[in-house]
Amino acid sequence: MEGTTVQRPHATAALACSAALLLATLTACDSEAEADSRKPTAPHGVTVQASSATSAHVMWEPATDDRAVTGYEVYRQGRKVKSVPAAKVMIDVDGLTASTAYTFTVRARDAAGNLSAP
Repeated sequence: MEGTTVQRPHATAALACSAALLLATLTACDSEAEADSRKPTAPHGVTVQASSATSAHVMWEPATDDRAVTGYEVYRQGRKVKSVPAAKVMIDVDGLTASTAYTFTVRARDAAGNLSAP
């Protein structure tokens, strides 16, 4: 076949189009994450039981969020001592001093990093 010309799409145009779609997708994902400014509800029903003279078992009822709770932060005397995934609603805290009173609080965290009230 003489004189037949095969035309190919312009690679540069195709790459530019792909890059624009990728950028639009990433921007949409970032906007969704940034738009989540609602804090999760506070975990409730926090209870503490002594496990031994130097450890305590801290338990709580799960928090809720408009998107999803991704984890919990556990504090002793106002200082964070542990982070746990959302599936856990109890932990053991070790390294305590016998015959000493401690205050524990728990805060929920969502994917956007919002923390609930204690």
